[in-house]
Amino acid sequence: LKPLWHELGDGFGGQRCWIAPSGIMKRGFDAAEGSEFDARKALKQGLGFGDLGADGMSADFQLDQMLAGNAGGMQFGAGTIEAVAKSGMLMGMRLDPSKIATTAMDFSRLGSELPSKDFPVPRELVEHLMTPEHRQIIMEESGCEVEWEPEASQVLLRGSEEQLKKATRQLQRVLVHCNWGRSEEKVRRLLRPRIVQSALVRLSPMNRLPSGSKTLTMNNPVLCIGKDKTNDVTINANMISRQHCILQLDSERGAIYVIDLSTNGTFLNGIRLPQKKSGKVLVSHGDELLLQDPKIDEEFGYIINIEEINAKEEVKLKAPRRIMSAEEHTSHLIDYHKHSIR
Repeated sequence: LKPLWHELGDGFGGQRCWIAPSGIMKRGFDAAEGSEFDARKALKQGLGFGDLGADGMSADFQLDQMLAGNAGGMQFGAGTIEAVAKSGMLMGMRLDPSKIATTAMDFSRLGSELPSKDFPVPRELVEHLMTPEHRQIIMEESGCEVEWEPEASQVLLRGSEEQLKKATRQLQRVLVHCNWGRSEEKVRRLLRPRIVQSALVRLSPMNRLPSGSKTLTMNNPVLCIGKDKTNDVTINANMISRQHCILQLDSERGAIYVIDLSTNGTFLNGIRLPQKKSGKVLVSHGDELLLQDPKIDEEFGYIINIEEINAKEEVKLKAPRRIMSAEEHTSHLIDYHKHSIR
């Protein structure tokens, strides 16, 4: 049998010993050699053996009985110590008569019993979404447990109903806006946006269109593009509407969006934008804004350059707390009492 190291505390003179079926061999912390007798003496003193036990047994006899595993519980001076014997060997633990033996509580079932939901993700979005940083953000913002499952192209969410709803809204927002282009930085901004209060927007033409730029603020949040001369950028072409599209700094969301107002369509990164009544789409630095179907001309438009001038620091939202149901609460109390009794 392989003997175990036991570092004996102050009650044992700070000595290190082998405890094995054959008895005790002392190992000092310094170079000094010790005897088997000295180690036995230190162990007897630390366990609180007297010269004679309550039943008249000698200290040596009591110690030999304990090491041999003949007693499951013996009375030793200050109190009762459980002498645990297995394969003829005292298992490694500090024996302290003043402490009550305890059993660690098992909380492994807490997470597994929560409601869960599988959220499917387009395969082309997996590499941009499923990063350790994004997982941490979703957990912090929603309170959900989040597991990436890239091979299945889905996200496993676990939490209360309120937490699941919040995490689902976050992921749905990512999916919607990443339909018009995707990147890791864009996903991060969608999950935890910076609150932009002002930004300089430059439109760099991909062909012979006129260039344009404007500083968008909370008081002057719109850049207009169209055929009418009242627009910030005027384009005199047949397929362009009088007011074709606008770039808007949303004061509530603190980000820049594009809204299509045209008849023939406006395209972001090659995908047609929804009509004004259907909503607006988040714009990112480097996006391609096309004013004509790319099947006809894939360069009739602009590269959007955004320079943030004033932006608030990210604000971490407080995740909703999960309230236990009465059934869960009762179950966990039962587990607690079971472990306490042990």
